[in-house]
Amino acid sequence: MTTHQFTVRDIVHATPRAILLRLDAAGGRLVFSAGQAAMVGLADRAGRKPYSIASPPEELRRNGSIEFLIEAEPGGQARPHLEGAGPGSLVAVEGPVGGFVLPRRLPRELLFLAGGTGIAPLRSMIASALDRREPPSVTLAYSARTPGDFAFIGEWRRLSRQGRIRLFTTATREADQTWRGRRGRIQQAWIDAFVRRRLPLCFVCGPEAFVVRMIEMLRGAGVPARRIRREQY
Repeated sequence: MTTHQFTVRDIVHATPRAILLRLDAAGGRLVFSAGQAAMVGLADRAGRKPYSIASPPEELRRNGSIEFLIEAEPGGQARPHLEGAGPGSLVAVEGPVGGFVLPRRLPRELLFLAGGTGIAPLRSMIASALDRREPPSVTLAYSARTPGDFAFIGEWRRLSRQGRIRLFTTATREADQTWRGRRGRIQQAWIDAFVRRRLPLCFVCGPEAFVVRMIEMLRGAGVPARRIRREQY
């Protein structure tokens, strides 16, 4: 596995429980497919952890950047293997790794089901799919604990307003009166509606229990196993 070293462009809070690590990879030789992950950690430390790449390969080619969505410690601090990282820090990236990828040839319909920070590889996939000359129809169903835990929500809403994706969000726990989205877990009836009269290629990513439940629902809606791709943490 090849090790690359990139400097940190910036680190921002994507949600109260996750940070977005943006690296300057211009001039590097990292080549990856949308959906893949890499082992990440500060270059001067031994610890590395796997994280899905949250930006598409096209962004790396266009502006030399690569992004990772990383769960934070309580209080919003970076995990120990990235503790103290900031603009200019040197980060080691080993990889890419994983077979959870967007295929070169795409069907007309894609369905993405995300739980929490499982949105990271799906963001890479969706951006890459929409960058195709003839982009497919994209539906994203995104489940998070609270309205504040939806990473990249402004981006998703903009794409939805532009008619480039169909967006469904649901908050499973806390949601005040200002939240206008769905509440509770993704339901079988929603899955049935997503796949009705269509046979999408489905991508599922999130915690293990979420992934297992989504696959059960997809199969219950008549989606064959060969049309389902999964990644869990």
